[in-house]
Amino acid sequence: MSRILIVDDNALNLELARDILELDGFEVETASAGDEGVAMVRRNPPDLVLMDLRMPGISGLEALAILRKDGFDDLPVVVLTASVMKGEKERLLDMGFNGFLQKPIDAASFSDEVLSFLRKR
Repeated sequence: MSRILIVDDNALNLELARDILELDGFEVETASAGDEGVAMVRRNPPDLVLMDLRMPGISGLEALAILRKDGFDDLPVVVLTASVMKGEKERLLDMGFNGFLQKPIDAASFSDEVLSFLRKR
């Protein structure tokens, strides 16, 4: 069973993503802030991190930079964002995210999309 960490400051997004993944057999942990997510990865690295981009405190991009600096280079970190500006996906992938998922999530395909990032490991 794969363990997923979801980092998002929106409680509804967090709950929906967690519920969908747990129903499909994933073990899910959650964090509501970037610094909390970084601390959780440092304590017990998951198989995959889904990271919101814009959060109070440190952003998802800042959290990613900290994780990479800490040596978590092989940990897949996928951005989970509502940001859909033209070129945003490419910019975020160039900045080191391993994948891009757009909010609002599609309940029918979300688990398969997450699984596809685990298979790339």
